[in-house]
Amino acid sequence: MVDQRVFVVGYMGVGKSTSGSRLAKLMNLPFFDTDSALRERHECSISALFDQHGEAAFRQMECDILRELVARNPTGLISTGGGTPCHGANMDFMRANGTVVYLKMPAESLVERLRGRADQRPLLAGVAADELSAFVADHLARRAPHYERAHITVDARHFDLDRMKSVRSLVEGQSRINPSAPPRQDQGH
Repeated sequence: MVDQRVFVVGYMGVGKSTSGSRLAKLMNLPFFDTDSALRERHECSISALFDQHGEAAFRQMECDILRELVARNPTGLISTGGGTPCHGANMDFMRANGTVVYLKMPAESLVERLRGRADQRPLLAGVAADELSAFVADHLARRAPHYERAHITVDARHFDLDRMKSVRSLVEGQSRINPSAPPRQDQGH
């Protein structure tokens, strides 16, 4: 197996962990999840980390775990937290160290997935049910410019086996790109 690193990014609730795990298996890559790594290291939930340490400290922990996973694993698929590519130089770091795949989904679909799960998502704590749609639409709009710097963009609503095989082919072709070049987009989205 050629050393290959893939990063999966996207908004909370889009399915980065589930789809990333399936894609890693299809690509015969070890799978890593930054949120899982943080939970294991600190022996508490992401919400608890966020509450106990605050967002700035949490974002630094996220950054540190991302860099540790990359340093220890020349090959693998790393699913990131929703905010990871939006803070510090994380997106530049990921683009320079592998192929970044953005799982994209419209705000309305994300709201349906997130409804009733505020207790599992620290950024949704305190958002009233009738304000969820507006919050997600606004928050996604602010994060989208970061996500859209990915090398490959995929419509996560239709991320079936055929689409995963297409992503695998694109990723294998990405190994020859210049990470500082403008992002290439999946033509099928």
